[in-house]
Amino acid sequence: MAEFFAMHHIVTRVLLNKDSYTGTVNQSPYFAGVIAGSMLWVAYGWVTRLVKEMPEHSYIHLTFAVAFGLCAYNFFRAITLDPGVCPRPANDGELKAIIEDLASEGRLNGQTFCIQCMARKPLRSKHCRMCDKCISRSDHHCPWVWNCVGANNHRQFLLFVTTLVIGISFFDYLSYEFFTTVSSRETIPSDCSALCAIASKDAFLFVIAIWSTLQLTWTSVLLVTQYWQVARQLTTFEVSNLGRYGFMGGRGVLAAGSGGAGVQMGHRHQHQQPHQHQHPHASGSERSDEDSEAEGGVHKHNHRHGGIFAMATAPGTCGGFMLNLLGLDRFTRGRAAHGLALASSSPRSRNPFDFGVVRNCKDFWTMGKEVGVEYGHVYDVPLEGFEEAKKRREMDRGEVEHEHDPSVGRSKGLLATLGLRMGGSSRRGYEPLSQV
Repeated sequence: MAEFFAMHHIVTRVLLNKDSYTGTVNQSPYFAGVIAGSMLWVAYGWVTRLVKEMPEHSYIHLTFAVAFGLCAYNFFRAITLDPGVCPRPANDGELKAIIEDLASEGRLNGQTFCIQCMARKPLRSKHCRMCDKCISRSDHHCPWVWNCVGANNHRQFLLFVTTLVIGISFFDYLSYEFFTTVSSRETIPSDCSALCAIASKDAFLFVIAIWSTLQLTWTSVLLVTQYWQVARQLTTFEVSNLGRYGFMGGRGVLAAGSGGAGVQMGHRHQHQQPHQHQHPHASGSERSDEDSEAEGGVHKHNHRHGGIFAMATAPGTCGGFMLNLLGLDRFTRGRAAHGLALASSSPRSRNPFDFGVVRNCKDFWTMGKEVGVEYGHVYDVPLEGFEEAKKRREMDRGEVEHEHDPSVGRSKGLLATLGLRMGGSSRRGYEPLSQV
């Protein structure tokens, strides 16, 4: 780890002569190259050492090979797939209509309209400063895959991290079996330590195993947090800002812990409460998308926090860089932990996209089909909620298909005639459910 940090310091501070450890390389394939190089060396060590010396662990080798192949494939897909770029107006006339509609409703602000893209912003979207694009259901910009993680490639990213953790675990197991069973090729001095004795068996494999184990630390943390966020129907950006702006990065029901309801940060939403009133816009609403990039973003804010820990983990410091790489910085900034506590205890701060763990996971895998939305085109929370709106659309679609299907009309006529011959008392039972 010390060698890696020294190399990173030389690249960013000496060669590039920059002031930040992360902001200057996030737009380059630097971190993605680190992952690709690590995978290459692991594969080389596995083929040349572990497979040759330990043929008795055939099932473990097979499992590792499958995990490695899936990891490499999803790593490539996470890099190359479009993360879900939000649509832009096709012409000036469409842009003018969008601006006029938002202005007439009093919702033309930084939460509903992106100045950089000159386009309307869907719910849960975010403008990425690295990619200079608005990403639908944006999770974060990940330098490890040299791409944003959004609605279209979040599955591939999660599969990549999952198979990476599984592959490293099996590689570490095989390496442990190798060093405990294979004898050293050289004579070990009597005063040699245990670490020296292990390294003398195969120094290259030992270094690769140590490096892989170090990667297992932050990838495990990332994997657990990603699964938890999927189960809660949250993104990394939303978790980081939950304490300040509420769900959906300031576009949800209400800011966690606030006493208002109704209009939140420029988007409309209706609650089933006796009295409805509007929650005023927060003073920093236009700046909410400038916060919280996970795993490599540069966080900028104007708040001052005291304490040694805050100074040691501030952006641009060594501690901040390590927290950034490990993915733990999301819990140390933006009042995320405070916001999560309030969201868990307050029934008023409900996430309108949350339908339980099982349905949240289905919605993640189907990219919005479970909730019934296209994340690149959802701009408002329906007054009746997403579930009722989905049911209504399905009923309307069924009625349209029924009207345009001639076979259904013939069947209905035949059944109606049959009902009349039988006395006409059961005709209603043959009508579509949407008409009952």
